Amino acid sequence: MALTRCIDNALYSRKALADAREAYAQYCVIRTVPRPDGLVDITVEVKPDYDQESRQVTLEFWNFFLDTACQQRIESV
Repeated sequence: MALTRCIDNALYSRKALADAREAYAQYCVIRTVPRPDGLVDITVEVKPDYDQESRQVTLEFWNFFLDTACQQRIESV
């Protein structure tokens, strides 16, 4: 299962994305496609070994990404 979301680089840092990618590398493949308007399409595709838990893995990835971005923003203030 693959799910694509569009994110704003002004809200989510590249560092947060890199951290999320690293944390979930075992479970899914993350693809990014920059858009000309400063947004980025991010596709999360769960690896076949975790297909039974694909919904959970996908939600946990997005949660981790959001939490990491928020934490980084709080720490920079």
